[in-house]
Amino acid sequence: MNGPTRREFLQNGMSFVAMGIGMPALFMEAASATTTKAFGALGRFAVPTDKILVLVEFNGGNDGLNTVIPHMDPAYQKLRPKIGIRKQDVIQIDKNLGLHPRLKPLMEMYEKGHLAVVSGVGYPNPNYSHFEAMDIWQLADPAHQLKDRAGWVARYFNEDGHLKTNPMSGLTLTGNLPLAFLSEDIAASVYVQNQDDPFTSNNKDKEYQARLAARRTIYSQGTVANSHLDFIRKVGQHAYTNTAEIRTALANFDKSAMKAAHYPQYNDFANSLESVSKLIIGGLSTRVYYVQVGGFDTHANQPNQHANLLGGIAESIVAFFKDLESQGRDKDVVLMSFSEFGRRAEENESAGTDHGTASVMFVAGGGIKGGVHGEHPSLTDLKDGDMKFTTDFRRVYADVLDQWLGANSEKVLGGKFDHLGLI
Repeated sequence: MNGPTRREFLQNGMSFVAMGIGMPALFMEAASATTTKAFGALGRFAVPTDKILVLVEFNGGNDGLNTVIPHMDPAYQKLRPKIGIRKQDVIQIDKNLGLHPRLKPLMEMYEKGHLAVVSGVGYPNPNYSHFEAMDIWQLADPAHQLKDRAGWVARYFNEDGHLKTNPMSGLTLTGNLPLAFLSEDIAASVYVQNQDDPFTSNNKDKEYQARLAARRTIYSQGTVANSHLDFIRKVGQHAYTNTAEIRTALANFDKSAMKAAHYPQYNDFANSLESVSKLIIGGLSTRVYYVQVGGFDTHANQPNQHANLLGGIAESIVAFFKDLESQGRDKDVVLMSFSEFGRRAEENESAGTDHGTASVMFVAGGGIKGGVHGEHPSLTDLKDGDMKFTTDFRRVYADVLDQWLGANSEKVLGGKFDHLGLI
């Protein structure tokens, strides 16, 4: 029987690498090409890239209608008598829309033009499964028409050629390897495990050092007959190379300049953004970072849960950009949030909301054109109780690809999508 192909390792067996079986507990997945030849080309990458994208996944399906609120629409309170945000509590951003009150920290960025709100985001024939809907956002291919089944970020790296010269192009601080970063040609990701990393670990601990030394021995052994195992071994070897790159960046950032930022305590999202800030300021050449916030599947008792999530997110984003501003890097970074779907327009009997459609995206940074973009969906013209999307999410991707990363969005997305004017 023939063994699995290298493509199958990437598509199905990549959990072997992402989970860190036999890999360093610090940084588990090195960006790499599928051919073993590509691994020999890794080197040092200390020069910061000009433009950086930070992707933020709101996992679970964020309730866009209680995030960006049509406070002048009488249909809103009729649909949500229990969980609706009171008109007097809404943080108004224009004559019709306002932010959830816990997003108030973002208003300073909004007033400076550094925060864009994209309303009514979705795609045709929406999917209500968490996994399938997230795959659609990660692949940027709702109709499954593209021959290239790579994630949209991986397609960008392939098209741009950036990863071929810099395998640190993509870095994720999540507990899994995002589909957006995967293809049969590249595993465009470095996985950082927050629980046991250079920000908290005692690197002089003897037991810790012994574990790393044992793993180095495994990955320094010669080539074996099984080419697929050799492939995984080479990934492991270069995880250490990239660990060194990350440690160098961490050693380079100026701690004294980060006093202006006040990250929320006991907040995993804040910790992730703080880590990203340190790596950017330290000069890591990563082009795309990926972080995640969970807890948005609010079927019951939504108000407090959703409010706490949004409050922590707002405070974290503000602290993140203050960090970057302190080092003159805030205009080099764009942060873009997304969620697999929105929630239904009408609240349910459990003071929550069920899986729905159109939601909201945030795009933030010193180099964007802030304000409200896109049309908020109607609350009276619903389809089976769901809002009709007004903005295809690939238009946001196209803006970021063309105007920020300097890529060809038509090639990456497999079609032409009109810009929203975000950048």
